[in-house]
Amino acid sequence: MFRWGKIVMAAALVIVVTTGFWQEASAQDSTQDVRLAQMTGSLVETPDAEEEVQVSESVMAFIDKGKPIGHVIIGLLVIGIFFVIDQLRVHWLEKIRGTEIYKADVASMKTGDVDALILRNEKSRVGRLLKDVAGVYRQSADMSLISSEAEFYREKEEHRFNTFEARMAFFADTAGGLGLLGTVWGIYRGFAAKSVSQSNDDLLAAMGIALVTTFMGIVVSVILNWMSTEMGAAFRGRIMLALEKVEDYREMLVKDIGRAA
Repeated sequence: MFRWGKIVMAAALVIVVTTGFWQEASAQDSTQDVRLAQMTGSLVETPDAEEEVQVSESVMAFIDKGKPIGHVIIGLLVIGIFFVIDQLRVHWLEKIRGTEIYKADVASMKTGDVDALILRNEKSRVGRLLKDVAGVYRQSADMSLISSEAEFYREKEEHRFNTFEARMAFFADTAGGLGLLGTVWGIYRGFAAKSVSQSNDDLLAAMGIALVTTFMGIVVSVILNWMSTEMGAAFRGRIMLALEKVEDYREMLVKDIGRAA
């Protein structure tokens, strides 16, 4: 997971830097087009031009008003999305690899059939869990150790997922904190601009930074927390299904012992 974390952060950094260069190039191209239109006389100003620009303002232009803090907040969102994608990859791989076991009625099967089922699906986590449970039971013939093995599996998987949740919580809290920092920074710039200039343009620009960064920090924090909550629900559902298969395996063993007696 640490290796994936480094890859994700590097990819997010590349995306943020590339987006910045793209915005700068687009702004330069737009400025050149306007100047060319003015020189050729093809640019016709209309009284509603300013209103149209405000209505059609792009998301990237809105984010750009909160720079550089706004760009950092978006970078945190991108990194969080990459971590969520990695968790989705793990979840879907487990769902695909362990489909046969999850659909099988293990409790009503015979020991030989269950062993063959486990062998065919040993690449899945639930397959490896049942393989470990079967190995523990064969060595000790003690069913109480099955519960211990299942509990160990649950704790190990929860420890892995807790690392993901801690990272997502850090990203969400940092995004909210940066939004607050942008608020303070914008207000400070507004008072500083007002004290040295009679124009309201600098004041409005500073207030724009405060409002944009606050809005972005809150929205990104909510999105990251929501994604973390949804992934937590999916993870715990998968763990419950795996533990149910362990209980089915235990029930199958009890039936086999009853038939042998």
